Amino acid sequence: MGHTEIHLYAGCWNEEAMLPFFFEHYDRFVTKYFIYDNDSTDRSLEILNAHPRVTVRPLVLEGRSYSEAGLKQLRAMKFEESLLANWVTVCNIDEFFWHPDVLSYLEDMETEGVTLVKAEGYQMVSDHFPSSGEHLPATIKQGARFRKMDKIAFFKPAEVPDLGFSAGRHRSAPVGNVVRPKVEEVKLLHYKHLSLDYVLKRHSELNKRRRVRDVKKNYGYHYSEDVTLDRHALYKQDAINVVDLFTNAYSRPLKGS
Repeated sequence: MGHTEIHLYAGCWNEEAMLPFFFEHYDRFVTKYFIYDNDSTDRSLEILNAHPRVTVRPLVLEGRSYSEAGLKQLRAMKFEESLLANWVTVCNIDEFFWHPDVLSYLEDMETEGVTLVKAEGYQMVSDHFPSSGEHLPATIKQGARFRKMDKIAFFKPAEVPDLGFSAGRHRSAPVGNVVRPKVEEVKLLHYKHLSLDYVLKRHSELNKRRRVRDVKKNYGYHYSEDVTLDRHALYKQDAINVVDLFTNAYSRPLKGS
């Protein structure tokens, strides 16, 4: 297999707890990171600056809506540094795009002329926050299907220059030479509900960052304690072992992850 250049773009705010797991996962196939930090006050910047593949940039979010400001920044990105990369991905720090053999899969997609791959979303759930060094898809495999987490996973910006994202990247209307696979196999494992204590604390922090228009437009309503408790219970009830189920059903020989 030849060298596959994969670039990742993500925003960051106070992700000290999740960044080690983020890198444990994505270091397996991402070659360059471009992380936009929104004035983190914890150890996030220290962790980011210590990583040899990371370029840190400021993320300035102005106006009456945190969500709309973030969307404006995202839509303005042209991914100039990544036009020659094989693939680009955009995610949040707690969003893990996963496949049993991601590099081989993406190599096959490139051979087939695919320019954009979407992922099937799951809300991963756990009773305990993970220990240092864990690779989360190997240790936290239970997740509930969540269609709002179906998102663009990998794309070629030279072929698809406009992804047409909505707030939170929950919807997209990509424009350009959009060629999707006949069967899309990538999963999005959303690792937010990593113990009830963790998600309640994280959502409380994020809820305090909502601005006037966010509240008016109901952006981030799910950060409330009541909604968080209800969803956590529902995800636990509906969770399946998505990682093993898909790995066992995968038909091609695994060459490595």
